[in-house]
Amino acid sequence: MPRVPQADVNPRGVLLACSAAVFVIALNTTAINAAVNAIADDLGLSTSTLSWAINAYLLAVAALVLPAGRLGDLLGMRTVFLIGLAVFAVGSVLAAVAEGDALIIAGRAGQGAGAAFLMPATLSAIGLAYPPEKRAGAFGIWGAVAGIGFAVGPLYGGVWTDAVSWRGLYWADLLILAVGAALAVRFVGPLGRPAGPRRRIDLPAAALLAVAVFLVVLALQRGSAWGWESALFIGTLALGVVLLVAFGVLERYRPVPLMHIRLLRDRVYAASNLTTFASTVGLIGLLYFFNLYAQSEVTFDLSAVGASVALLPYGVMLFVVSVLSGRVAERVGYRLPVGGGLLVMAVGFALFATLGDHASRGDLWVPLVLCGIGVGATFATAGAAGMAVVPPDEAGEAAGTINVSRYIGGAMVIAIGTALYLSSALSTMDARLDEAGVGDPERERLDAALTGTPAGLESAIEAAGRGSEAAVTAAARAGTVDGFSAVCWMMAIASLAGAVVAAAMLRGRRTAPSRDRRAGRRSVG
Repeated sequence: MPRVPQADVNPRGVLLACSAAVFVIALNTTAINAAVNAIADDLGLSTSTLSWAINAYLLAVAALVLPAGRLGDLLGMRTVFLIGLAVFAVGSVLAAVAEGDALIIAGRAGQGAGAAFLMPATLSAIGLAYPPEKRAGAFGIWGAVAGIGFAVGPLYGGVWTDAVSWRGLYWADLLILAVGAALAVRFVGPLGRPAGPRRRIDLPAAALLAVAVFLVVLALQRGSAWGWESALFIGTLALGVVLLVAFGVLERYRPVPLMHIRLLRDRVYAASNLTTFASTVGLIGLLYFFNLYAQSEVTFDLSAVGASVALLPYGVMLFVVSVLSGRVAERVGYRLPVGGGLLVMAVGFALFATLGDHASRGDLWVPLVLCGIGVGATFATAGAAGMAVVPPDEAGEAAGTINVSRYIGGAMVIAIGTALYLSSALSTMDARLDEAGVGDPERERLDAALTGTPAGLESAIEAAGRGSEAAVTAAARAGTVDGFSAVCWMMAIASLAGAVVAAAMLRGRRTAPSRDRRAGRRSVG
């Protein structure tokens, strides 16, 4: 499909608009993690329901980001930008006025739908605005701005939560979104708009993909409650997988497919999706579960601000390394920053998993720094590697597919991680309570508290009485630590698997951009 000529495009202006959009997405992605306890206590949400407030955002993006990316190819990036900003604003308002679980989940889903339009538009717009030899650097800046959002998000959310209210997080979004809209109107212009007649989006395929992703994530999220061997879990998961396969088969025969399956046959593009998935598992998983761990009454008992301050070493390294990773990729290709970053991340999570019951705040620094280095090295470069090998006319679709991998990774780590966290925590806590001779009433009360609202754990410990309080506290601490450790081992394995994929599949096409410009090619290795 021919495109509108891009001669009049201001690349720096496009990067500014895209950076503003990704900043608000990153800020909201992490800010809520500092406010999860306050939201749960204020609205009376259980741990399972609370995970849906997080998952609704990720699920909406995962289900909608591919058709939204395709829309960018059909309608132009500015149109998709403005749609995304408007939908995100509606979601922010719904979350801000929520008085129960329905509206907070709906608001977060609305924000996710808005992010689904914005994320692929930012990737594809940068890819279209910059020449091949400068794209990695531009993506590095884009990733660094996202890193700023991820870094300050927890502190931003913590300050709002402790000083004013968690609701202020969502009202403040509207100002940032207005700035983003002004930048999009000024700089994005006709970028990416087809010169010829517009084609329709493949709506049946979009609906099929959305339902398939929803069913898979639903099964994973509810598997613990339903039972991992129950017919309901197996049936829901199987149906979701079957629909995903049906989506792939359908797309091979559609005249204008939502997703060109042939893109995934490219080794580098496939590796880009897999490593983006692994990187997001680490990014989202750490921010969510670290706050549950650090703010728990029986571990560090940090406030929202305190937990955010504890995360600063992670955020600072994420920002610094994001800036550098684009420059490294421009010189040596993507294999080193992506594979090396995932390997460093795996080491960081392994250190977290071995902290034990009596860790101090000082013990958190090294794993936080290592995880920050790993995420910073991979957040932008993993996706940029894939964008470097796709045709310009399919930039929006390709960016959408990469972001499907990104947000499915985020949704799955919350879903599977929550089940793993609770099962490990309850198993360890019950074993410790049995050893201490604590009776069934106290154990049942504590089990319910650990899976309920954060404030309920403190009440359950107080209700145990002076004779059992020390034993109950120790058991709850051991359970919380083991739950966090189990999730960290899972994330370490995912990161290590991603590093292996990068080493094996990002090899080849090895020339560095600076030596390859005369041939008009692009390094991806």
